[in-house]
Amino acid sequence: MIIKYFIHIIAVLCFGFMSLCLADNHDDDFLSFAQKKVELAVKSNDIWDGPTVGPRIVRNKKIIFIASDLRNGGVYGVAKGMSEAISNIGWQLNFIDGRGSEVRQGAALTEAIGFKPDAILLGGIDALRHKNILKKAQSLGIVVIGWHASELAGSNKALGLYTNITTDPIEVAEVAALLAIVDSNGQAKIIVFSDPNYKIASMKASVMVDTIKRCSACSVLELKSLPLDKVADEMPNTLSALWEKYNDEITYILTINDLYIDYAIPSLESRLETGNIIPHNISAGDGSKAAYKRINQNNFQLATVPEPLYLQGWQIIDEFNRAFNKHPPSGYSTPVHLVTPDNVDELMNQDTGIYDPKNGYRKVYLNIWKGE
Repeated sequence: MIIKYFIHIIAVLCFGFMSLCLADNHDDDFLSFAQKKVELAVKSNDIWDGPTVGPRIVRNKKIIFIASDLRNGGVYGVAKGMSEAISNIGWQLNFIDGRGSEVRQGAALTEAIGFKPDAILLGGIDALRHKNILKKAQSLGIVVIGWHASELAGSNKALGLYTNITTDPIEVAEVAALLAIVDSNGQAKIIVFSDPNYKIASMKASVMVDTIKRCSACSVLELKSLPLDKVADEMPNTLSALWEKYNDEITYILTINDLYIDYAIPSLESRLETGNIIPHNISAGDGSKAAYKRINQNNFQLATVPEPLYLQGWQIIDEFNRAFNKHPPSGYSTPVHLVTPDNVDELMNQDTGIYDPKNGYRKVYLNIWKGE
């Protein structure tokens, strides 16, 4: 009986040791996967991986760009990219500014339809909230393309979108979370900030949380909902409450946008003055000049994930041309690019402050449109 008892104990110990070894191996494998993915995202995208064939350009087209808010750097960057592309083909491009108001954006869309354009671009406007008006545009034969108009890239017939241009938000969120895991050597304790009013924001936040949970020694302390339009007013008190609740446990803050970090700076500075631990901050999207400056100076921000706005402007024009020629969308989605202290100099040395890949996309698109 005693012998059987000892055999049982040994078996339990051996099984526990094997489980621990398997867990360690799993963690090592996951950390290796995370490191490779982060390294790939940090590299410059200097090789064009988009379409190289398509229809010749159709002449004399009228496009109306409806902007969510032209003061938004992302929307403005895409508009500039479209303007640059159109200067090579002679199309007409007009703008209507929604000025950050859903009501004005809806009115702008109705106004644009009244002008009977060949196509409409929704710049940063949620297509779902204007679904009925978009159906009218579709019935009139007006091609509608979105930039950040729905949560995923590609065609969305239910919303009346020929296609939607965006970097894959799932990939963006995952690589932001993986960076925290890699940077902490698998020990990150994280707060995630998101805006519950936007499906794409909730999607990003969910992916970041799920990615962190794959790291056994990491933890998500809290998923904090804070609408973007309230960040300026509520971020100081929100952070104070988090410091009081978790104190130095918070080692990383992940956000869906650089704006959260913009308004966290005063609180972070105060915390630094009192000698407390300052969390590393990573934004899963945006790529503002202020963010690049902070990353470059190692000042309260570790990384951001920008989108190639000018390139996306050129892609939008190409997608319109495909639609006019009765072709399907190209299906192209730009790869994720992670800006960290290792590569931020590439952006700091540019006057525009826009992430603009040196992969020759302008020449490729011009060659497609010329039929070469």
